Amino acid sequence: MSKSAVPCFHCHEAVPDNCNFMVEFDGESRACCCPGCQAVADTIIKQGLSDYYRFRSKPASKADAVPAELQQLQSYDHPDILAELAVLQGEFQRIELSIAGMSCAACAWLIEKNFQADTAVKRVQVNSATSRCELIWDANTRPLSEILNSINSLGYQASPFVADAEEESFKKEMQDYLKRLAVAGIMTMQVMMLAFGLYFGEHTGIEAQYEGYLRWVSLLLTLPVMAYSAMPFTKSAYRALRQRELNMDVPITLAIYYTFIASLYATVSDTGDVYFESVCMFVFLLQVGKFFEFRARKQARDATSNLLKIMPVSAELWLDDRTETIPARKLKIGDVILVKAGETIPADGIVVSGQSSVDESMLTGEYQAVTKQTNDLVLAGSNNHDGILTVRVAKALTESRLGQIIQLQQQTLHQKPALLEKTDKIARFFVQRLLVVATATFLVWYFYLDESRAFWVTLSVLVATCPCALSLATPTAITCALAWLNRKGILIKNQQVLASLPKLSTVFFDKTGTLTQGKFSIEQFTVHHPDFNETQLLQLAAHLELRSEHPIAKAFLPHLQGEIQLQDVELVVGNGLQALWWHQTEWRSVRIGSASFCNVSQSAPVCMTVDNKLVATITLSDAIRPEVESLVKKLRTNGIKMAIITGDSSANAALVANTLQIDELYQGCSPEEKVAQITKATERGETVLMVGDGINDSPCFHAAHVSVALDSGTDLSKNQADVVLLHNDLTALFQLIEGAQRARRVIKQNLIWAFGYNLVIIPLAVCGFVSPYIAVIGMSTSSLLVVSNSLRLLKS
Repeated sequence: MSKSAVPCFHCHEAVPDNCNFMVEFDGESRACCCPGCQAVADTIIKQGLSDYYRFRSKPASKADAVPAELQQLQSYDHPDILAELAVLQGEFQRIELSIAGMSCAACAWLIEKNFQADTAVKRVQVNSATSRCELIWDANTRPLSEILNSINSLGYQASPFVADAEEESFKKEMQDYLKRLAVAGIMTMQVMMLAFGLYFGEHTGIEAQYEGYLRWVSLLLTLPVMAYSAMPFTKSAYRALRQRELNMDVPITLAIYYTFIASLYATVSDTGDVYFESVCMFVFLLQVGKFFEFRARKQARDATSNLLKIMPVSAELWLDDRTETIPARKLKIGDVILVKAGETIPADGIVVSGQSSVDESMLTGEYQAVTKQTNDLVLAGSNNHDGILTVRVAKALTESRLGQIIQLQQQTLHQKPALLEKTDKIARFFVQRLLVVATATFLVWYFYLDESRAFWVTLSVLVATCPCALSLATPTAITCALAWLNRKGILIKNQQVLASLPKLSTVFFDKTGTLTQGKFSIEQFTVHHPDFNETQLLQLAAHLELRSEHPIAKAFLPHLQGEIQLQDVELVVGNGLQALWWHQTEWRSVRIGSASFCNVSQSAPVCMTVDNKLVATITLSDAIRPEVESLVKKLRTNGIKMAIITGDSSANAALVANTLQIDELYQGCSPEEKVAQITKATERGETVLMVGDGINDSPCFHAAHVSVALDSGTDLSKNQADVVLLHNDLTALFQLIEGAQRARRVIKQNLIWAFGYNLVIIPLAVCGFVSPYIAVIGMSTSSLLVVSNSLRLLKS
């Protein structure tokens, strides 16, 4: 068969004769019709998006004849590829980018500043600790390829974030660090040996031609260090200056080139001294520091990617009597899928048939396998152990519990607390003043003190006082703290809580479903009207409570029998339900809820009226959560005041408060009254945390400094809360407070070290007490110490 009969792997057009454009896919070489199709296909495969070729329904368009680099970026504009990478949010697209080449917080700020005037970009947030970027933009106004190209033009390498692809990128970056380190180290040893010859030659006598020879050889050996090992510092400084900004690498690059150019001039003119060994040693020590810093920051990035690694890729979709493999992202509600033993469940759903044990530890914290059978709920990302399950999809992958957690986790990582923004500004201000101080130092030493030492003293000032540690102090600590809390099943949706929690003075608890288990049962049902019987009223109550998400409603579900005709059913948040009930040839007004809502003078938790007449009172039982007692003791030991604020007006609320020895009790409160009580506490200067799980708690969340919802709570409460406890265990509340306090201590330690180091080193360097070598070691050690201190937050 001639080659012309072979279709192009990418666009399916015929491959011309004598073409040899190939890509590797699934261990086989596939032919492409042109270099454009080859470049696009190669990019898609290398970015971990090979499933596009496995599951596509039609061939891609033929790639245009544009430069290869731009063509690789344009592959992301393809609708099918973009749908795999981005999430649609209204008229905008949201995507997570991985950015290589970042060295400090100033790099993140530079990228964000580049898009400030771009009307197509709604939001861009860069996390310097994880080297990731959250981008929300209008893809119809500006293609993704143009945005990536804009970032790349700054000197960084941006691409859509794919966990496996980022892992490969990290490995490559690690290899690059090692290569630069090896070149700088080898050349340093060689140049140092030549420097010894020059140094001792000055004292023992050396002929001019040999001295010149040693200088030129030193220059040649230093060139690879300048051209390769020092290139990351040079590129970073250049792109900052091109944008008329200053970053941490500007003074470092000035110091390196300052020394190199002086030595080059001395070599060419055959006058003065050369410092090539200093150049090589500086770069080597800087690279050693950057290498260990990179490894430490990689640990922090890995800690935030655990859930991404269990995100399912494909699914087996049932189609009548056969199955078809499709991308997991394309599953729709109602689809029926087959999950075999050992496979990852690709969507939240209900088991239609089969029985198996499922590992949900990554999502629920429960490390024992859970048995699943017909009508049980299964979660995307959990692992099917030993049986075969047929599952009906209840939520698409992006809307699943796993998808929502990942999305919230990524959004939180890209938030910037006020403290972080403040330290970033201080670091940029510091670089500007550093250059002024270095210039003044040179002038003073050269004209007034000792001109022979002016060079070295200025070099020490430039290197020693670079504020790298200051720029890393806050973001690395916050990233590690968030990763530790995520491992504990605590999902932070708002980073500002880490600043508020260490000052916490008061905790307000909702009672029902928060301090108690929320598993109600009817303890006593008392009928107060002779025209109705208990069975009839229980059935009516069950049909009404079916419209409520309150935990109390579940107590009535066993009595949901028969047909009852209701209309105009209305849920009054925090009070109860009201409706019209068709009974004995007429519509009757019925209410069920609190005594005040039913306009009766009773102390029962739940009252029921028909045509404004009391027909029943219901007493419910609800046990206190087993972990609450120990939590209350820990909070009291830490001097935190506690209060219960609940809509329950019965004696049960006081019983719970007395049992737990809670400081204050506010019962029978409407949502407005709850907000008023919390507002009073905040106006008194208290830092307030609110814990709840119901719809009626949502208004309180806005009034408190920090709001916490249980994962078992309503969707509204979880959406409004700053923090969600994924394991439904209130023990995590103290871990949250403890984690925030630890993060604050580490940030404080980092900032004290960063500021303290610079306050001490600046006058010492200016006065000439710090040699350049000590300056390099000090600067690198300072940054490494800050990152290593932050990594302690991952341990426990």
